[in-house]
Amino acid sequence: MRCRMLTQTQREAVITETESWIGTKYAGWSCVKGAGVDCGQLLWAVYHNCGLIPVVDLPKDYPLFLGQHRASTEYVDLVLQYFREIPEAEVQPGDLVVWRLIGSKSYCHGAIIKSWPDCFIHAFNTSVRAGNAKSRLRFLKSEKLFFSLKDEFCMTNCEASS
Repeated sequence: MRCRMLTQTQREAVITETESWIGTKYAGWSCVKGAGVDCGQLLWAVYHNCGLIPVVDLPKDYPLFLGQHRASTEYVDLVLQYFREIPEAEVQPGDLVVWRLIGSKSYCHGAIIKSWPDCFIHAFNTSVRAGNAKSRLRFLKSEKLFFSLKDEFCMTNCEASS
């Protein structure tokens, strides 16, 4: 049977994998659990490690503070290759949130949602950690976009349902 969205089992796997990265230091252009990762690489690694998206040749020369310096759609364009935008009301565990942080010129930071808006996990400042969109002004007041995995990737390892 064809799945139209992530199954509960897939969502739980995404959350479990994301939590396994907590404590990994923030390091630009890196993607090694326990050693270093940036916010974009974390999103790719979690979904890839869960068998939901293929190996992606992420650019190695992206500016880490892209949004502070120029208006760009690069971050969202890469997300849209594998994810579809959804309204905030449809957000579930394992979906993504991408911000245009206060003072930024473009969307340039992403996280995996554990329970919106109470908990998301992201690589930020010094390490991968949990955040709360209700208590941090930076995340509460910033513009947000939400994404869920596209249908064609949800079919990977899809559970049959009745």
